[in-house]
Amino acid sequence: MTPQQVFQVRAGRAQLLDLPVDALDLLRDGMPPEMALIATLLALMPLDPVRDLPATLALLVLVLALSVVHDVALNGLAVLLVPTAARGTANGIQIASASASILIGSSGALLLYAHAGWGPTLGALAAIYTLPLAVLARLAEPPAPRARRAPWRELAGVFHERRMAVWALIVIPVYAMSEWLASAPQSAMLLAAGWPLDRIALVQFVATTVQVFTALGTGAAISRYGLRRPALAIGVLGLAAVAGLLPLAAGQASTVPTGIVLVVLSAVYGAKLTWISTVSMDFAHRSSASAATRFTVPMSIEGIFVTIISSAGLGLAGAIGFPWLIAGALVAGVIGTALAPRWIRRHT
Repeated sequence: MTPQQVFQVRAGRAQLLDLPVDALDLLRDGMPPEMALIATLLALMPLDPVRDLPATLALLVLVLALSVVHDVALNGLAVLLVPTAARGTANGIQIASASASILIGSSGALLLYAHAGWGPTLGALAAIYTLPLAVLARLAEPPAPRARRAPWRELAGVFHERRMAVWALIVIPVYAMSEWLASAPQSAMLLAAGWPLDRIALVQFVATTVQVFTALGTGAAISRYGLRRPALAIGVLGLAAVAGLLPLAAGQASTVPTGIVLVVLSAVYGAKLTWISTVSMDFAHRSSASAATRFTVPMSIEGIFVTIISSAGLGLAGAIGFPWLIAGALVAGVIGTALAPRWIRRHT
């Protein structure tokens, strides 16, 4: 799995458990999640992660839970604040930021830990969390209607609407399945082709960096051209990237061509995620008391499908081989590229 997929898997499974945050009004009432996150990170600083393992694990679980509440609450706030015309650009910024956080977390934090140790690394992370806290302090959250139903009823209610159910359970996985399948055995294919770990790490770093700028560009394109044409263009580019993996699947992995294909595949993944996020925000009514729930449900399901399809892809690769798996991903890409633009034209 690529770093971006790992991020989606963790976020998707965790966010689905915290969806009814609409009912809490965390950004208006009580302690903001950022303050609790900062306090928890500071509490971790004096601990020894080996000698104090139980306490460390407990606080890290709390960090994860608070991060999820923070993300879901911000999803709802974004639905309320971002005007329709700017949703493409806003979601491009959001996905680009998520990709950048992977670079910071997987590279920056590890480097800081290697040179400065446990305490300074946690202190730096706590300092980073003061940035959104400072921004939120300057924002006035608009009033939203109070939920009329219990929080978990709001969650189930999302699937009672046919358009939302089809979008979350059919269109998203079909449109994105090609890249999920193709990325699942990526590291295994590279290792089988004789690539050293440092070359794999370098290509993944470059690919994630390019993904940041691709998400920004995709968001701008959606704001300018709408949803249908970018969906078609991204799908076609994804087909080219997946087809470009066939030589690698057959064991032929020249450095430059293979590296370019992997970078393009990562860019397509970021572009599709931006498109999916923008559509999900469009479907989350700004006047709804369940804005965060309606936006986060499809994004969480996307992360869960990444888990399922990536795991199935690795199993299929062992059973049928890399070339047949990539061929199957190519077929899935054709179906998704045909489905998504047509469906979105009829439902927006």
